[in-house]
Amino acid sequence: MNNTLVLFDPNNALEETEKEIDKQFIVEGSPKTRLWKCFISEDKKIHSGFWTCQGGAFVIPAHTSNEMCTVLEGEAIVETEDGKQFHIKAGDTIFIPYGIKNTWYVKDFIRKSYICSFPQ
Repeated sequence: MNNTLVLFDPNNALEETEKEIDKQFIVEGSPKTRLWKCFISEDKKIHSGFWTCQGGAFVIPAHTSNEMCTVLEGEAIVETEDGKQFHIKAGDTIFIPYGIKNTWYVKDFIRKSYICSFPQ
C-alpha cells in the first residue's frame, strides 16, 4: 500500500503521453490530448493526474472507467448519448460513469485533473 502523500506535478509525472484521437471518433477539428499520470495504485485500478485537449470534437464510445474530474482551465460541452449537454468550465467538477458514450466539444483548450477507477 502506498502510505505517503503524492504531490501532483506534471513535471514529475509517472507517465506522460500525447496522442491524436483516432480519426473514426473525431467529429470536428484535430483534437490532440496529453495525459500526465501522477498516481497509479498498486493494483492499477486507480489512476489520477492531469489531462489536456486542444480544440475539436470527439466521441468516446464507451468510457473505460468511472471518472471524477475538475476543470482547471478552459471549457467544453459534453453531450451524452441521450442528447443532454453539460457546459463545463474552470472550477466545475463532473462524474463520468463507466461505459457511458459521450461527445466532447472543446472550444479551444481544456485542462482537467482527474481520478479514474477501473472496474475489474
